[in-house]
Amino acid sequence: MITAAAPADAIGVAVLAEVARTAIAGHGGAGEAAALAVRLLAEDAARRLVIDEESSTLELSVDVDGTELVVQLRDRGEPVSGPPASLLALVDLGLATAADGRIDGTSNLSEIRVPLPSHGRLLDDAGLEVLTDDVALSDAPVTIRALEPGDAAALTRCIYRCYGWSYPGVDLYFPDRIAASIDSGKRVGEVAVDELGEVAAHWGAVFVADGVVETGGTVTDPRFRRRGLVNELGDRLLERLISMGVRGRMREPVLTHTATQHIALREGAHMIGLRLNVTAPLQQVGITDGLMSTRLSLTVMFSPLTPLEPSVLWIPHLYEPLVRFVLEPTDWPLELATARAASRDCPERSVLGSSYDAVNHLGAIEVSTVGDDLVDAVDEALSQLRHGGAEVVVVRLPANQPALATVGAGLGGLGLGFGALLPDFGELGDTLELHWLRDPVVDTSEWHFATEQVEQLARMIVDQAADLGDQATKIRRRLARRQQLFAALPNTAD
Repeated sequence: MITAAAPADAIGVAVLAEVARTAIAGHGGAGEAAALAVRLLAEDAARRLVIDEESSTLELSVDVDGTELVVQLRDRGEPVSGPPASLLALVDLGLATAADGRIDGTSNLSEIRVPLPSHGRLLDDAGLEVLTDDVALSDAPVTIRALEPGDAAALTRCIYRCYGWSYPGVDLYFPDRIAASIDSGKRVGEVAVDELGEVAAHWGAVFVADGVVETGGTVTDPRFRRRGLVNELGDRLLERLISMGVRGRMREPVLTHTATQHIALREGAHMIGLRLNVTAPLQQVGITDGLMSTRLSLTVMFSPLTPLEPSVLWIPHLYEPLVRFVLEPTDWPLELATARAASRDCPERSVLGSSYDAVNHLGAIEVSTVGDDLVDAVDEALSQLRHGGAEVVVVRLPANQPALATVGAGLGGLGLGFGALLPDFGELGDTLELHWLRDPVVDTSEWHFATEQVEQLARMIVDQAADLGDQATKIRRRLARRQQLFAALPNTAD
């Protein structure tokens, strides 16, 4: 790691920008882009600083994280709730992969991730072909074992044989990204490999919060089907996750077919929500005819791997019916609070951070402390992400904080509809996930549902999103009509 500190003046900003440029260029990355990013961050920090000897110093760090360099700038000025808007433009242009801004301990922490050359190294599809379901089955022996960094390129080839370029998990087409995430412990998996080291089947998991993983990436080369490999890999992965102390397992089955929904439900998962329009349009080989006309939506399913601890959820009234519907078929010890009068006691200011992913035009806001200004703070971060190009913004809120039930009552007015209830979601605890959609009218014509319960919850979420979008339109038009009426009144000032 490289660290540097400098005063928040013109010379200090120039020094920090040069440190970042040199550090990243030394790793083969885009040094000028990094220097520009640091300059934008430092200038934003300087505008927010309370100028005294302690608070006028900016602290820079540059560190390698897999196939990216992470550039962080700390300041002790006015608190932030997300990266500056100028930084989002760099992400949208592809000069950086992601940007983040939040309060971290006693200081503001702004972060941008700059790709190294290996980050963009794509699967080499020379000599590969997409295998159809009627391909001849193979009886070649396979070895089942844990996924290793050296399997990364073979895994990308297996995915290509199954899906061509249509697999929604884009990172799985980049061998260096896979290898780096395995090395870091963020990704684990089980594979079946043949005698040549080619991956015949895979089932993996990625950590999405402390003690919580999202499992997926389940693929089987069509030549190796009908052997029960997926079931064996799934059993091994589950045993491994439990031995690692993982408490919860999430999945995101697609809605364009019911197979993955059925698998999750059969293995004891419960549907806890929906992620609407969460990825860019894609083609699913054998499922959709060409590129989809709309963004892809995913179900969210969850199964606890250890018993959930009893807890109380404080949910704003607008979202209560959907949370109750989620909890009804489960035996989870989660109770919805009913007493609201005393739940207003909270800090004056909320603590939150936000980030932006330009690949899917997806913004994320995470609230760690619910304050009296919650609606204003979320609205400010939401507006910044919208202006930065976000098509969807996900907002996560700590549902165990009593103030949420009351100060969160206005979140629907921001166009935020229910997305999911995430039990025991790392440091946030039980988490209420909401989402804002640029286009709140979601096309469900190609959706298929495994059960009536899945369909009911999905339609409730879609209907609420449309209702909130329609409500926002009505408010704007009502304001416009009111201005027209006032314009027709005599002007008493004349």
